[in-house]
Amino acid sequence: MNDVQKPDLKNGLPLASIPDGGKLLGTVDGEEVLLMRRGTEFFAVGAYCTHYHGPLADGLVVNDEVRCPWHHACFSLRTGEALRAPALDAIPCWRVERKGDTVFVRDKLAPAGPRKTTSEHPTSVVIVGGGAAGLAAADMLRRQGYSGPVTMISADSDPPCDRPNLSKDFLAGTAQDEWIPLRAPEWYSERKIDLILNSRVTSLDTKQKKVVTADGKSYSYGALLLATGADPIKLPVEGATPSQTMYLRSFADSKAIVAKAASSKQVVVVGASFIGLEVAASLRTREVAVHVVAPEQVPMEKVLGSRVGAFVRTLHEEHGVKFHLGQTVKTGRP
Repeated sequence: MNDVQKPDLKNGLPLASIPDGGKLLGTVDGEEVLLMRRGTEFFAVGAYCTHYHGPLADGLVVNDEVRCPWHHACFSLRTGEALRAPALDAIPCWRVERKGDTVFVRDKLAPAGPRKTTSEHPTSVVIVGGGAAGLAAADMLRRQGYSGPVTMISADSDPPCDRPNLSKDFLAGTAQDEWIPLRAPEWYSERKIDLILNSRVTSLDTKQKKVVTADGKSYSYGALLLATGADPIKLPVEGATPSQTMYLRSFADSKAIVAKAASSKQVVVVGASFIGLEVAASLRTREVAVHVVAPEQVPMEKVLGSRVGAFVRTLHEEHGVKFHLGQTVKTGRP
């Protein structure tokens, strides 16, 4: 829909033009705004999800929340607050005024600040894991008004990042390095979140309430959150050198693959599920020959079914990816 087709909500709309439960996309001072009605209440919020810019006009409205149709981030219609990951940032809200049978969208409201809490809370919180889940938890603790010490311990060398981009835009060369971190360095200091990198937790003492890292340091906690995610399965390939076999999980892993792809003519991707096929597609944009090896007969059949899986295979083949299905890697040669 073009801007000229979207009504200027400051000029007002007839009440009857928005049925109960309805949504209408308009503009306010040149900014796209989604106006929604629930009974006698009206809400005006930003039109796009703050995660991947999904159109909230296509989302589901449940009570006083709107959910993104892409990755199911959830926002409050009253405050704009991001209530559910993967979105971390709020959407803007505008004041809505009703005069007779006309509804007007007025000024933009100030963002909601952290809540104040007087309830009991742990003396400290330790989060083991440096991914999006750990970051979202730390962020929500502060937004909920928790003021105690928060420590994040991560085995990665980089701060929490947008992992989906590691196999997509960044690997394809269309995303810059600075786009990948989920938060800027000053975000952690401003919220008094102690982010410890390059540190792997090796033991947990639940009686003493402390975790110990590989370098012998210990961290006491009042509450502990394990948000480590999963490591890639290490596949032993006879004859392949460590420099030939690469895994993708961290930002450092993705950067290493990008560096390797610069001088590589051909790559074998082991696995034909989401990440494997995303890697295949990204490397094809770099004009690297890609062969996908996987034990299943149809890519992603268990997740999407045989018909959709066959379509996915055809789509990748049209872009030059070669499949070797019903097989696995046995040996590797230089």
